[in-house]
Amino acid sequence: MKKKLIITGASGFLGYHLLRTAAVDWEIFGITNSKDFDFPNSMPIRCDIRNYIELGNFVDDIEPDAIIHAAAISDANFCENNKELSYDINVEATKNLAGICCDYHIPFAFTSTDLVFDGQQGGYKEDASKNSLSVYGEQKSVAEEEVLRIYPEASVFRLPLMFGEPTASPGNYLQKFVSQIRNDEKASLFFDEYRSIGGARSIAEGILKLLGQRGIIHLAGKNKLSRYEFGLKAAKAFELDESLLHSCSQKDVKMAAPRPADVSLDISKAVSLGFAPLSVDDELKLIADKTYF
Repeated sequence: MKKKLIITGASGFLGYHLLRTAAVDWEIFGITNSKDFDFPNSMPIRCDIRNYIELGNFVDDIEPDAIIHAAAISDANFCENNKELSYDINVEATKNLAGICCDYHIPFAFTSTDLVFDGQQGGYKEDASKNSLSVYGEQKSVAEEEVLRIYPEASVFRLPLMFGEPTASPGNYLQKFVSQIRNDEKASLFFDEYRSIGGARSIAEGILKLLGQRGIIHLAGKNKLSRYEFGLKAAKAFELDESLLHSCSQKDVKMAAPRPADVSLDISKAVSLGFAPLSVDDELKLIADKTYF
């Protein structure tokens, strides 16, 4: 008998990679509020995670061995303009789920973000001071604190900008500019925004491997890259016309949510626990060669 795993946000980008990665060892119940999915060993469950009673009933019926909470409104600009709705999902629903897991003593993993930092320093360790510039980052910061207050044994994984299987989501970062270039359109990427950009398969593997570890852990790529530098690597892997990649500054693009300059993450703690992400180049090559899964 395989152990049972609940994944919230199962129809999202990270959810896709968690489903594909976990299906080998787990029986998965994927909670989704938008669309169904069809993966081996995985059952879609329609549920609004803001509905505390319905969510609790599902957990009671399934009796999972672990829960990974990947559902969120992660569009920082949307959160900036829709603070109440995004707070209900990013904070309140997270608190409720942490409480349910605490009551049942179920291993619980919450996925947070590098945007809890202000980007003034870079190379952030887990105990670095937080100072988000955006509503989204602030909501995730509050949710982190509430999760560990409610359920101190929970895992909080701070994640970076991710890339992965293009079909996982039509709006994902990699797919967007690959599609633009293939349509002979220029793609503008920031040269002055640095992230520890990570492959979603490696990060999904890390979450599953370290599920049950207590406290905050950074899971990200090995190196700091600007969005433009990542774009050049992707162009090489996908054999795209690099001349269509345009380098621009954060200042050139007006957005509702302020953007930090450098929220790169120190992953030495995760590595010491067994996290072994592929390099960006290797992961991009697998995606381009269609051998990612």
